[in-house]
Amino acid sequence: MEQLEIKRDGLGTQLVFSGRLDTVAAQSLRAPIRTEVERNPASLTCNFRDVNYIGSAVLRLIFEAARELQRRNAHFRVMECAPEVRRVFALTGMDHLVEGGVGPDFTHEVKDGILRVFLTGRMDAVKVGGIREAVRKLIQSHRGSVRFEASAVPYAASAFVHLCIDASKAAKANGADFGLEKVGPEVAQVFRLSGLQSLLLSAQ
Repeated sequence: MEQLEIKRDGLGTQLVFSGRLDTVAAQSLRAPIRTEVERNPASLTCNFRDVNYIGSAVLRLIFEAARELQRRNAHFRVMECAPEVRRVFALTGMDHLVEGGVGPDFTHEVKDGILRVFLTGRMDAVKVGGIREAVRKLIQSHRGSVRFEASAVPYAASAFVHLCIDASKAAKANGADFGLEKVGPEVAQVFRLSGLQSLLLSAQ
């Protein structure tokens, strides 16, 4: 099967996925995943290194496999997720399955001269305090526009609003602009109430 390679060794089983894992793919993946779970391995790892999209049907298969193996006290983990795939796990509350705990609070990329910071999880005071310095250094070292992509942020405290204000000021100091992209309704409302709707470039 081109979207799934199965590797077994003395340490357990690794399922290496690739391509677009949509509803159609889920239909063909269900049986082989089930077969591997029923083999009762001591460890089962799902590798998503070469996956560019994962839909809810495949997520459900992964969750069912994890639940079954954890019930048997077997080790289950998800590894090597691209930022887009990791955010899907975060949005569905399954980020605890991703190797390294809940995963990074943010990732970033620079493309076409734009620094894009992908934020994940609740942006409360504790979370913002943990990422503020790293984000500040990123923005200061970049000489172009800055975007915060907030599709995986379900909640924003005032500390996050202040982080965005600081990011906007730093970007302007570098002669560039700042904005929030793919903002959910609840988070967008926080910025509107704060009179900062000009920072919202796009909403979900």
